[in-house]
This record gives sequence, C-alpha cells and structure tokens, in this order.
Amino acid sequence: MRIYEFEVQEGCEWVAPVDDTDFEIFRSFDGSAKLAGWEPVQMRLVREDEHGRPLLPADVPWLGKHAPVLKENASAALGSLLAKDGELLPLACDEATLVVFNVTTVLDALDVDRSALVTFRSTGRIMKVKSHVFRPERLLAVHAFKVPQLLRGSAFFTDEVVVAVERAGLSGVGFRLVWEGSAADA
Repeated sequence: MRIYEFEVQEGCEWVAPVDDTDFEIFRSFDGSAKLAGWEPVQMRLVREDEHGRPLLPADVPWLGKHAPVLKENASAALGSLLAKDGELLPLACDEATLVVFNVTTVLDALDVDRSALVTFRSTGRIMKVKSHVFRPERLLAVHAFKVPQLLRGSAFFTDEVVVAVERAGLSGVGFRLVWEGSAADA
C-alpha cells in the first residue's frame, strides 16, 4: 500500500481565486462537507510565471495539496473514484470548467507514535510531519482521506488514484509518495 499527496509540477499552470481573500475558503477545507451552502468561487488560471513565461496547460492546475482542482477531463477521469471520499465542488472560471475536490473522509490512520513529527511545545499540536507512518488496516477501501490531527493540511491519496491519473494521461499533475507499507507493518 502506498499513500501520496499531490505535488506541484514546475512549469505547469496554476489556478487562483480572482479575489485573494477567497483563498481562506479553500484553507477552511477541514474534512467537513461544504456542498449544502457552496457558492462557486470565481477563479482564474495562472498561465504565465512571475517572469511572463508561458506555463504548460494542466488537467489539475495547482491550488494546493489540500484542495486539488480538476479541469473537466480530470473530473471525468477521477470523479467516480473520488466521489465516495469527498465532494466535487463547482468553481466559476471564464477560461475552463473547474471543480475543487473537498475530501470528507477523515480517518484516524496516522500513527503518531511512529511518525516523525515536529510539534508546538505549548500545545503539542503537530506543526509538521517529517516522515509519515500510517495504520494500513484503517485505510481499506478508501481512495482519499485526511487525518484528524491535520484537518486543514494535505489530502492523502492511494495507489488507485495515481493509477487512474496515469491511465487517463492527465497532464500537469504529480504526486509525492509519503508512505509505503503493508498490514504486516501495523
């Protein structure tokens, strides 16, 4: 079993809210459902880097590893796989049809005793995970999840999502392997 998080792809387009204060909407993705009161956020594709050089088109333009944004073909390729573990929320964009994936599956699967953690001294809250260790028996039949210790942090994905991305030939999307193990590691 392998667990991944999305990783930015250098040279590929990004996506950003038209109003910078709307970044807070995506930072609030904490494992809870948002669909009932969802209003599509106005977005724009970032097609040039800070030096004016063109960026390559991406089927999954980068917003952040906590809230993957999918163009229409990425949504078609991954939507049914991801639907069980979250919501595909529509975004407003003049340049492309976009949705953002809000992970609503929260599993207490991070082995905090075996992971390498940096914590805040005052609260013991996790600041950063240097090395993840997961409890594989808690990850059966799941494709995307968050952990309760890091609700506003990364969304995690299993091999099945990575394979689906590769099979669909989606561009501008990458993954970083954060853990590899098996039930024998538990």
